[in-house]
Amino acid sequence: MTLRIDIPGRRVLELDGVVFDLNGTLTVDGMLAAETRNLLERLAARLQLYVLTADTFGAATAALDGLPLELVKLGSAAGFREKYAFIRDRGAARHAAVGNGYNDHLMLTHAALAVAVVGREGCHPLALGAADLLVPTAAAAVELFLEPRRIIAGMRR
Repeated sequence: MTLRIDIPGRRVLELDGVVFDLNGTLTVDGMLAAETRNLLERLAARLQLYVLTADTFGAATAALDGLPLELVKLGSAAGFREKYAFIRDRGAARHAAVGNGYNDHLMLTHAALAVAVVGREGCHPLALGAADLLVPTAAAAVELFLEPRRIIAGMRR
């Protein structure tokens, strides 16, 4: 499964997957909204999905239960390095990243497409600076990949 997006005046993206941060990006206070869950289910039919988390609220497994994605719990205090290594090892040039925090900035910097989510927890300036696109909610982030013309509209020259 590959998503091909031709961005006029920029480049052609060929994405094999999307790497998501969990807390503050997909969830609010550890809770995944029903709308976001439904959108992730749809997107998983098109791309490989990964969720990386330090599991701050201890609710990652329950929040994502039943979704067709890979959940990766980070093991160190240097989660930003683990997230970068994860996307690098899977081919950063063929993966998008979605995040909001300090620990997402390296992953976002190296991803083929970086999306920052402001959401209720806000967005760290380094994550914001690394982003190609900024969205207000998790649902809006997932929808970008379901409706790639939105990516084209936000990134075309």
